[in-house]
Amino acid sequence: MAKKLETIWKMDLHTSAKHTILRRYWVAWLPIMATWNQRVLYIDGFAGPGKYKGGEDGSPLIALKAARDHRAKPKAEVVFIFIEKEEDRFEHLGQTVGEIKPTLPSNFKLNCVHGLFNDEMTKVFDYLDEQKAHIAPSFVFIDPFGFSHTPFETIQRIMQNRRCEVLITFMYEEINRFLSHPDHPETYDLLFGTDEWREVVPVKEPDQRRRMIHDIYRDQLRKVAGIEYVRSFEMQNRGNSTDYFLFFGSHEILGLEKMKEAMWAVDPSGAFHFSDYTSQNQTMSLFANGPDFDRLKNMILSRFKGNVVLVDDLEDFVIAQTPFLKTHFRRQILAPMEKENEIEVVEGKLSRRRGSFPGGTRIRFM
Repeated sequence: MAKKLETIWKMDLHTSAKHTILRRYWVAWLPIMATWNQRVLYIDGFAGPGKYKGGEDGSPLIALKAARDHRAKPKAEVVFIFIEKEEDRFEHLGQTVGEIKPTLPSNFKLNCVHGLFNDEMTKVFDYLDEQKAHIAPSFVFIDPFGFSHTPFETIQRIMQNRRCEVLITFMYEEINRFLSHPDHPETYDLLFGTDEWREVVPVKEPDQRRRMIHDIYRDQLRKVAGIEYVRSFEMQNRGNSTDYFLFFGSHEILGLEKMKEAMWAVDPSGAFHFSDYTSQNQTMSLFANGPDFDRLKNMILSRFKGNVVLVDDLEDFVIAQTPFLKTHFRRQILAPMEKENEIEVVEGKLSRRRGSFPGGTRIRFM
């Protein structure tokens, strides 16, 4: 299980990268949801003390400052719920957010909760069920130290709400290390929401074991929790061992698009390996010299060769089914293909310039 840390501790490089992703996505998510809803929630399930030993901001301050300083100045009520179970960290968290509270706009509401993530979320959803009500649009950051307090049922209850999204730190290294431990079968059943993880126990080959553990959880998010768009990202340490996976889940393709943009924008430190791990045949480092456009071209051809496709549908395919961004295929792939007569535009605007592919353009892949 996770070792007990001090009240505050030194930030590692993985956490810094993860917080960059968190901030970038939260900045993108907030104005979209606040424009169409009167109330939105940011829930940090394992908030910690709010700061690190070196003075760096923890996830609660990152979320608060990003929202406070957002150029969009959201008018909706923005509710921040920070949950922390350890008493010393909770007290430090209260002091930390208390210092920034006077700088926050009046439509920001803070709620620091001393308790377990699962217990507190269960209370919320039980109350909402009794009232026959639904939770406001929420971004839920689930970043535990171990694996004992994130039962799958809670993830499932969150994602029953179409306007909720999750970013989950799945602690692979510890999960893998204790998989055969006789004290944890019930905990693992709760974590995965299934007993399929038991099939991994006799597997010795490390890559196969990692892929199986990852895929069981991914498939549970998709099939059982019913999340339409799931993307996962692998964090490896200096020894090329997987520390954890980041799983993102959303019911909206726009949410997936914004998260992938946040992932691609993380500045590589060179100290660890960060890759899209969602599908076995697409695993790809995001800390390379740049996008591998040949690889994306092959993915597109394997799906659409010989077919006529609307460029809008092609864009959705790139966002939802590949590790790439929607900015990665028109100029870099379609334009050279048209020049080499590998594709034919069969329907488009009369004003369309060769090498450009505005919405509504239909393309035949030769």
